[in-house]
Amino acid sequence: MWGRKSRRERELAELAALADGSLTPERRAAVEARVAASPALQTLLEEQRQTVAAIRGIDEPAPERLRAAILTARPRTRRLRPAIALGAAGAASVVVLALPGSESPPPPLAAVLTMGGRPATSSGPLPSGPVGKHDEPMLRGVSVEGVRFPDWKAEYGWRVRGSRVDRFGKRVARTVFYAKRGHRVAYTIVSGGPMSIPASSRPARSEGELRHVFRAGGRVAVTWERRGHMCVVSAHGLRRRTLVKLTA
Repeated sequence: MWGRKSRRERELAELAALADGSLTPERRAAVEARVAASPALQTLLEEQRQTVAAIRGIDEPAPERLRAAILTARPRTRRLRPAIALGAAGAASVVVLALPGSESPPPPLAAVLTMGGRPATSSGPLPSGPVGKHDEPMLRGVSVEGVRFPDWKAEYGWRVRGSRVDRFGKRVARTVFYAKRGHRVAYTIVSGGPMSIPASSRPARSEGELRHVFRAGGRVAVTWERRGHMCVVSAHGLRRRTLVKLTA
């Protein structure tokens, strides 16, 4: 289902083109009209614009009529929190309403995916040392405020192929890259607590724990909160089920 070129995917591609200014003049008016009439599309466009701004390091203002529509129909911003037990219902993420005059919302996780598409700047962390029978193998020499990265070589066959460090304002985003059979997976840990997630994300379970799956910039991503930091596992060309399994 996710691999097919659907109408939804074409719509997201046009939104991305509108956000970065590459949409053709012939399509621009029609796409802007659809966005102005849909709060959901306004949210997606805003996420795309923030992603572009994160890549370019600048802010691109939206057309006045779109800015007015977004301000009058501002949606709720979902933020990941530790899962809350709800009996048979399992767990749920907290919904936070961004009020006018409050502090600016956290950066979108869609922007974090740009890190996964960039090259490694370091040869990478060391493989894990000896571990106990029930301990998860973890890499040595790399972490984010004590939160370490997993060693997937023994269990899944993914080998470490370098790392990099980026910043989102005061947040630190450290990414470790893993490779297997021509595929590359990026595991990013972002410091600083919860971050806003795309409204189009889908819930998933890994060993009974809540995850959120979404697409951005041609990548599939799985995100969750771990010891007060956001974790994002992303890749291009892999099934979401494969990524969810890696987060167990």
